[in-house]
Amino acid sequence: MKQQSAREQKRELREEARQLHEKDWLAPAGSEREKQLLERWARHGGLSPSELAFIKQWIDNPDEFAKRNALFWESAKKSVLGDVVYETARERHRTLDDKEWLVACFTAEGMLQEKIAKLMHIGERMVDNIICSLKDKITLDLACDVERVDRIQIARWFFGL
Repeated sequence: MKQQSAREQKRELREEARQLHEKDWLAPAGSEREKQLLERWARHGGLSPSELAFIKQWIDNPDEFAKRNALFWESAKKSVLGDVVYETARERHRTLDDKEWLVACFTAEGMLQEKIAKLMHIGERMVDNIICSLKDKITLDLACDVERVDRIQIARWFFGL
């Protein structure tokens, strides 16, 4: 049996990290932001009593759920963002490789490059290069000037706005 190289192991770790963070890219699990989004969704209306009870239970005990329901979160994201914005975000996410996706996600969460580098086990220079690549993609996608693309624009683009 062939042993994996360090490069292959890192690639697999990035894939696993992306899969983990893709579940809650709108708001980190258990965060105050997640609670706010769920409360807004509950106030939005059009939900059945059982759905409202499920959301309330989720807000009251976010750590109680061993496995988060992917369909629930897809519905929550669509409800909060709207179908068009959600689909735009998902379409943009598909254009990113794992490194780009993670850097964009962490940037959207407000993390600084130093922390992103530590989380991803890569150098700050690599994070800087990935951010430059993201800016190029955003510039092409939105037909704007690369000088106008900053961390806030990366977050807006990542969230489909």
